[in-house]
Amino acid sequence: MTLNDAYLISQIVAVVLVAPTLLYLALQVRQNTAQMRAGATQQYLETAKDLNLALISNKQAASVYRRGVEDLEALDEDEKTQFFFYAGQFYQSFADMYVLWKAKTLPDTAWYPIRKHLISMMAMSGTRRVWDNWAREGLSPGFVAYVEALAAAGEATYSLKGALSGTPREKAGPEL
Repeated sequence: MTLNDAYLISQIVAVVLVAPTLLYLALQVRQNTAQMRAGATQQYLETAKDLNLALISNKQAASVYRRGVEDLEALDEDEKTQFFFYAGQFYQSFADMYVLWKAKTLPDTAWYPIRKHLISMMAMSGTRRVWDNWAREGLSPGFVAYVEALAAAGEATYSLKGALSGTPREKAGPEL
């Protein structure tokens, strides 16, 4: 056996030994990606739950939110502050989820309800005012451009007021 033959045999052995390692690494990366997506979805669900619990567990907070969405001027100064922080937290949380969605960590199925909620928030005068007076300047330019494009598209979304009154979306309008 020549030195060249020994070299060729060592190359074949190296390929045979490296291929399973690369396959194992590819499987590990795939599993890690799936775990990251599940974690991002769980993060979204926890955030949404916490924000919703703040309203459903406190009648006064629900009242401030409902009245603030309809007419921010109907709130006193303390209620306006409360409303701004609450709506601002929604926008901040959605901006965080946007980063995960753009990175393909948050699946489209989890992003869809966020997107619809953003469209709804941009159609309501109170939450739109929070957007105009805080979120537009306080959040990342990419997220701001995305949300403003959504708002400009004019896509219909849900109406809490319509759902509670039994009015179909087309008749309920974009408010609450």
